[in-house]
Amino acid sequence: MVLQMKINNNNNKAILRTGFFEIIIVFFIVIFIAIVCFPIKTSIGYQTVGLIFLMSVAIMSLFVGRTAVLFAAIMNFVVWNYFFIPPLFTFHIDNFHDVIALFANLVVAIVGGVLITKIRKKQEILIKSQEKISLLYSLLESLNNATTVNEIVNKAQYELVKNFSVEAIIYLKEKQLNKLSDALYGNSELHSEQGFKIASNLFENSNFIQSNVEVQYERLTLAQSSIGIIGLKSSQNFDTDKSNLLKSFIVQISLALNRAINIDIEKENQIYMESQKLFQTVLNSVSHELKTPIAIITTAISNLNDEKTSSNPELRRQICEDLNSAAKRLNTLVDHILDMAKLESGYLKLNLQLCDVGDIVGIAINELKSEMQNHKINVNIQDNLPLLKVDINLFKQALINILHNAIIYTPVGGEISISVYIQDNDLLIFEFSDTGTGVPEESLLKLFEKFYRVQGLKSGGTGLGLAIAKTIVEIHKGTIFAKNRESAGLSVLIIFNLA
Repeated sequence: MVLQMKINNNNNKAILRTGFFEIIIVFFIVIFIAIVCFPIKTSIGYQTVGLIFLMSVAIMSLFVGRTAVLFAAIMNFVVWNYFFIPPLFTFHIDNFHDVIALFANLVVAIVGGVLITKIRKKQEILIKSQEKISLLYSLLESLNNATTVNEIVNKAQYELVKNFSVEAIIYLKEKQLNKLSDALYGNSELHSEQGFKIASNLFENSNFIQSNVEVQYERLTLAQSSIGIIGLKSSQNFDTDKSNLLKSFIVQISLALNRAINIDIEKENQIYMESQKLFQTVLNSVSHELKTPIAIITTAISNLNDEKTSSNPELRRQICEDLNSAAKRLNTLVDHILDMAKLESGYLKLNLQLCDVGDIVGIAINELKSEMQNHKINVNIQDNLPLLKVDINLFKQALINILHNAIIYTPVGGEISISVYIQDNDLLIFEFSDTGTGVPEESLLKLFEKFYRVQGLKSGGTGLGLAIAKTIVEIHKGTIFAKNRESAGLSVLIIFNLA
């Protein structure tokens, strides 16, 4: 309000100064025309002098305001009558036709001058409107390209300095509280304890009066609610049009900030919902995987405590095998969770080494030798394959995870095939195929998501094995995907571009 009052007072003074200056200019123009025409009035005729005065009013109306034009028309009326229309040096007119001409000249001068002035004013308004629209469009385009609060404030600060020579500082309200946050955006040099106190008072009370402050604060308001405060510091005074344009800028900044705030809130809600969903998925998966080995261990301990069982060597051996299997299952669960945490941390460094493709496949098969006893394994590795530069331990784990998944979902007596070959001269392909039931087409893209399980298939893992394999392959600049085989089962392919 204080800023607006100052602007209005300055505008009124400027208008008064401009109007008085125009009248002085018009006065001297009319006197100059009279001095030039007076010596030659006999040769050109006083009627011609009247037309010259009329044309001068039309020309002056292109440059001065309405008041100055009216003053020029009346002054022409008086000067032409007194100095040029006979009898001279008197306001008396003998000829009735000269009276008609005199007053016609006055009417035409006033009407024509006023109309021309109106047209000029409308043209000026139109030009200013176009400039305002261009500036607003520039601001809107700049703000629409910004997505975060910081980006919007930086864009707004740039536009305010460029178009208004105004520095700005912005305080937004707390997300959960109806008070102003002390986190500042924009020009930090404008921040002060006194200024923040004034901004907080204005935020809480829109009628708060600011006085004798260097930075003027305005509310960022939308639909009767305030989202924050903007502080403006300018070294110049604005006219009404510039002030209204600045207010339009502030409204657009408010809309952009409100949009960014709502997007942030929506993202936070989405992240929260996703985290809750992931937490529930992890909880269900881990708890399910823990139940089976824990139940085995509990039962085994109970049986070992039984005298009949403890005295039977064969039963003790079977129980120990069950305990070992349960321990391995728990160890696999923990390893998968730790592996995924390491991969997602971003701090994992690859120990890249050139290795023989056949060797790394053989190591992976050997790791799962006991689990493959009930399946037929076919290995087909093309001769003279180039060495592959990978982190041997990590890449071996990816192959183990893929093979382990194939073992789980391939029935006893089924066949698992491992092929490695070159295609199109520069593509090295690892293909793992099984003779299981395959998966629905809509599940193929989700197979490599964390904790994803295909509905209707038996549960045999944490849902992390293929996700870990995918991450390992991708950090080695490879590609992995799955497809259903035409006959039966599933194929998982890893592709490296050797070009």
